[in-house]
Amino acid sequence: MTDLVGDARRLSPKAQEALLRAVAALRAGRDRREVAELLGVSMKSVTDWWAAWQAVGREVLVSKSRGRRSGEHQVLDPDQRQCVRQVLIDHRPEDLGLGGQLWTRAIVGDLIALLYRVS
Repeated sequence: MTDLVGDARRLSPKAQEALLRAVAALRAGRDRREVAELLGVSMKSVTDWWAAWQAVGREVLVSKSRGRRSGEHQVLDPDQRQCVRQVLIDHRPEDLGLGGQLWTRAIVGDLIALLYRVS
């Protein structure tokens, strides 16, 4: 198959739209060659999309969330995260010798490295 493996999330938004339109047209009884010409994609893409739809069904078209789940692979435990939050509320970076007036992602990373020796 093309880039389609289990779901459409690796496809570009334009390709996802074409996939949805292709499946809708095929389900309505249109010919694969006609669908490929209509959408400006190769017949192989249409054939692969249709095969994936037939094998997996609607799930192949459903985009899934990307990245890690919230809280997965956290470096700091909840108490440490709360401590960092409190430091951010109570202090400015310059108060802690980290430079700058405002907290930035980089400076928060420096704070965590300073407090817990992790990056």
